[in-house]
Amino acid sequence: MNISNGDSWIALAIIMASVLTAWFMNYRMPKVRALGTLLAALGCFAVVFWFVAILGTGILENPKPNQTPMDSAKPVLLWIQAGVALIGGILLLRASLLQSKSTDTLELSGQNEPDRYGFVSRMLHWTIAILFISLIPIGMFASMIPEDAWFRNHYYVVHKTIGMVVFALILARLLWNRRSKRPELDSSLKPNERKWAHRVHILLYIMMIAVPVTGYVMTSFHGFPTYLFALEIQPFWGKSDAYIIWGLFHKYLLPYILYIILGAHILGALKHHFIDKHDGALKRMVG
Repeated sequence: MNISNGDSWIALAIIMASVLTAWFMNYRMPKVRALGTLLAALGCFAVVFWFVAILGTGILENPKPNQTPMDSAKPVLLWIQAGVALIGGILLLRASLLQSKSTDTLELSGQNEPDRYGFVSRMLHWTIAILFISLIPIGMFASMIPEDAWFRNHYYVVHKTIGMVVFALILARLLWNRRSKRPELDSSLKPNERKWAHRVHILLYIMMIAVPVTGYVMTSFHGFPTYLFALEIQPFWGKSDAYIIWGLFHKYLLPYILYIILGAHILGALKHHFIDKHDGALKRMVG
């Protein structure tokens, strides 16, 4: 496939940067792992720089006319996401500096182990996480761009391409989980914590499948193609007003549910590590 369009190259760059970051974060040598964390920090700062750039377009002040009252919250949500990216970048930068002083090597097998994830699971986990999180601000801003803006479709090419790749990686992760048994939850967790951790994991998988699927169906019913880099995939069915229902899920209901679930997942992991002092909680997937 000949990737000739600028938007395809941007999508490819984001995907390759995500894979490289995940690979470095799980590399044997501590200096390389520190570089991976630094790349993750730079990714957060890239979101901040991107947000500053889109401020200059004036679209946040004059977006496409709202389809529902919930659309009016998008500029505020983008501001919040930029703030979270800035804080995350600073924290990851500090973590990278601490990692650079470590001398501990990381010996990982490809398969999962009883008390931690193996290299394949870690690569899939972090690549999916980085790409999925990048989809949120890109998709939100794309839905705000006026239809006559010259760069509107470029955003959709990037957004849809990453969505297709994430969906494929999620399927790969599910297949891998069947081949290589996932580690048991940390034994230091209380029974109630174990129950909620399990539920959150299941909900995350459901959300990561539901978001790209509803996006694809919504787009197809709307009569628009889906993109995989320079490949334009036409809808498999005709236009229908059903896109309104699917759009309700993809653009409104699922994102807000996702914010809650993803936030609970991240905060739960940080709580176990920093407050409960369960050192093994993060080390199952990091370091």
